[in-house]
Amino acid sequence: MTACPGGDDSSTTTDPTVSPSDSSGTTVAPQTTTGMAMTEEGGMTTTGMPSDTTSGTGSTGADSDSGTTDPGFVFDLGEIPEAPPLETECGKVDFIFVVDNSGSMGDEQANLIANWPAFIMGIQDNLEDVESYHIGVVTTDTYTYNIAGCQNLSSVVVQTGGGSSSNMACGPYAAGDNFITEADDLNVAFTCAAQVGTSGSASERQMQAAVEAVTGVDAGPGQCNEGFLREDSLLVIVIITDEPDNASTGDPTSWYNDILAARSDIPENVVVLSLINTPGGMCAGGVATDIAAFTTMWGVNGFMADICTLDYGPIFTQAISVIDVACENYIPPN
Repeated sequence: MTACPGGDDSSTTTDPTVSPSDSSGTTVAPQTTTGMAMTEEGGMTTTGMPSDTTSGTGSTGADSDSGTTDPGFVFDLGEIPEAPPLETECGKVDFIFVVDNSGSMGDEQANLIANWPAFIMGIQDNLEDVESYHIGVVTTDTYTYNIAGCQNLSSVVVQTGGGSSSNMACGPYAAGDNFITEADDLNVAFTCAAQVGTSGSASERQMQAAVEAVTGVDAGPGQCNEGFLREDSLLVIVIITDEPDNASTGDPTSWYNDILAARSDIPENVVVLSLINTPGGMCAGGVATDIAAFTTMWGVNGFMADICTLDYGPIFTQAISVIDVACENYIPPN
């Protein structure tokens, strides 16, 4: 799977493409010593050597009817315990879905929700070692329909409202958190949270929402996103928008650097999937040049597709492959 190309020719962003490192086995198998015998004799210690059988007048050796000496003390050390294996598996995946909630996004939200069951089933079937999922939806403006305390730009959606939304209290979710986990019915929970509606601002801040979610602006003790993102997870950022980002602070390079720093400076552990108005795509609106440039900075862990595609199914099938390879190349932090 190769990443889609970056921004158009007018973009001045430098592409620091990062290629994931080669995945190799790092489990250390220590040697095991079994049944080592040690004999103490005359102040000297020997290992696995028989005692001297010298006899005669004045001898200090022990008498033996069998003609052999007493072997003395024998210490059986048994098996030396093995060191625990290094954790190299990709066992946790955290998803951030940045969903544009502006007025033109009704069809795109419906397309996302319609293809979600096949997408998450494909993730579960292919990522066999993953045991834990955290899934959160954030919007591209301050979502006033969310619950109290969760109305910041990067707050995960717990309750929806406004035109074309699910208009429901989606959480707290099964584990008691403000984000979805494997304890939830993933289809029901995601369908509720992802249908954020179309009453949002037309000045979308897609990338600022993503950066603030990853860097933990709203994740302190008692805050909306507490416990959402884990340091030792594979992070998957999914951006769903039909407009360019003209309102976020920063630029593609600063977005990349901020997210990378928040993820222990390990680019292999971040995947970016962008369903946007791609350069040369089918959408009539403005091209999302900066989001495209940001996506390509992640090398083979960056994937983008045209949001105006009628069926997201084939796109998500390709995206699953990108996530699967990233999981194989996962590098444990610290």
